[in-house]
Amino acid sequence: MADAQQKKSQSPEMPKADFITALVLLAASIAIIALALDLPRLEHRDINPWTIPGLVPALLGSVLGLMALVLLVRSLKYRGHRLGLTTAKMREIAGMTQVKRVSVTIGFCVLYALVLIGWLPYVLSTFFFVFVFIVLFEYDRGTRLNSQRRRIVVAGVEALIVAAAIASLFQYVFLVRLP
Repeated sequence: MADAQQKKSQSPEMPKADFITALVLLAASIAIIALALDLPRLEHRDINPWTIPGLVPALLGSVLGLMALVLLVRSLKYRGHRLGLTTAKMREIAGMTQVKRVSVTIGFCVLYALVLIGWLPYVLSTFFFVFVFIVLFEYDRGTRLNSQRRRIVVAGVEALIVAAAIASLFQYVFLVRLP
């Protein structure tokens, strides 16, 4: 009886979204586990095996993978694997505002991680990233630039605070030298 009510309450798109989400989370968990296992084990320093740097990420990746598998099985049970993707549907999905915003976010994060870090000092890279990110997503194209000065100034102040706070945290609390 509860399954029938759950089927009725779920939108037809939810199992499809769960299926795609499960695949993405499964891939992420595999990557996390692989990277965690690749971390040094520090045997040459007689480090206790329970304190190796990759242990917690590997455990978290395993838990994420387990939950992704549960989500995948549930989505398969409700026929989520039948995506019904056509060229027209793919164009519709690609044109969605949410997809565009996520794509810009991923692209900008990759630019930050692969280009800005190392090319500029960490604080400047982080300031630039946060400032442009805030302005990019808060800027209203329908409003004149003069009326949005306050937003841009606030974005600059927020970016400065974030960059300084993160750099200070890593340098003085975690004792990590930043590039």
